[in-house]
Amino acid sequence: MDFDTLGRPSVVDLFAGPGGMGEGFRQAGYFVIAAIDNDDHAYDTLVKNASPNGTTVLQRDISNVSLTGRVDVVVGGPPCQGFSMVGRPKISHLKKNGGKKRDRRNGLYKHFVRAVKSLNPQFFVMENVPGIFSYQEGKVARQISSDFEDMGYKTESRILNAVEYGVPQVRRRAFFVGNRVGVQNPFPNKTNFDPLRGAQATLDEPQNLAKCVTLSEAISDLPPLQPGGGLDEVAYPPPGRLTDYERAAREGSQMLYNHVARHHSDRDREVFRLLKEGQDMSDLPDLPKTMIPYRRDIFHDKIKKQSWGKPSSTILAHLQKDGLMYVHPAPDQARTFTPREAARLQSFPDQFRFCGPMTQQFRQIGNAVPPLLAQRLAMVIRPFLNPEDSPSVKCEPLRKKGKQSNVVEITRSHVTIQRSG
Repeated sequence: MDFDTLGRPSVVDLFAGPGGMGEGFRQAGYFVIAAIDNDDHAYDTLVKNASPNGTTVLQRDISNVSLTGRVDVVVGGPPCQGFSMVGRPKISHLKKNGGKKRDRRNGLYKHFVRAVKSLNPQFFVMENVPGIFSYQEGKVARQISSDFEDMGYKTESRILNAVEYGVPQVRRRAFFVGNRVGVQNPFPNKTNFDPLRGAQATLDEPQNLAKCVTLSEAISDLPPLQPGGGLDEVAYPPPGRLTDYERAAREGSQMLYNHVARHHSDRDREVFRLLKEGQDMSDLPDLPKTMIPYRRDIFHDKIKKQSWGKPSSTILAHLQKDGLMYVHPAPDQARTFTPREAARLQSFPDQFRFCGPMTQQFRQIGNAVPPLLAQRLAMVIRPFLNPEDSPSVKCEPLRKKGKQSNVVEITRSHVTIQRSG
């Protein structure tokens, strides 16, 4: 393996998705020794982007494998839809109609806890939705912290808003950070001003915060497209004047990937044109019924046009469905965001290429941890680490089942695979 990994803290990325958390730690100088996810398309994306950096990518169901070894940091974002405010009504509806009574994904965090126990890292970082703090009146969040504390990890949890750390998107997420080295868990200082807090921020925030990164500063250099236009791989147009954010996004990339627009009906395109920046369907009260695709009393913001001068709304996995909450602000394009535009708003670099059909690209992007936010976390943890000289990870099945029966042993220099049993 021709990678200079000596002296770099080692990371295992669990429930990795496309690898946003791991990418952020890599950018901060860590070596991601292994990334694990069970989704086919996320696996392909990890192989495309993480493998060239020396990461061993495994397609495994975390609940069906045992991880042992020694690494410096374990990170991950267990699937969390059951904890979200959006997901709870759906679960409630299923209960009332005789369906499943709980979301299996709610218990996946326990497998993250189990991996931390067996890998014994110096630090861990676990990401989830803010709703985890209110789910069952906070019982689950308290149990998570208690589980880590019982293993000897000093644990703290906070909600971080990505827009306050240079990401051009208002995105609040919960982070659990723990360590066994006996220090106060560090969290990054805010670098940017959250526009939604308005004047209140001037009362309790430092005065040296930069303005938040806006939609215009993040994606205005990308080629304009009409619905159905674009290519999955295309040369950049002449750059013109780039913002600092756009320049950083392009660094190291020779081509532009995943910049393909969805097809839209004539009706939807006409609605897109009628909306002004920041408006949604409730701002068009006189719209003829023939042009209203959804009940406005329930889905008042189902179609929303984003604003050039503000950060984006939270990029969600729901983008895979229709993307109508993310209408491009340019009046001459009348379309929703492309996967590349969504990836830019999540702070993925342009050289990061997403695999699978467009719907699955959107799903991966919406579920990911913004790499820039992960990088900020990685940087404040780094001074407290004493990197392991010989990190290793052994992944073996709990139950023999197809490809998951392979036993994989990973070190800095090599990977050994043997058939279980």
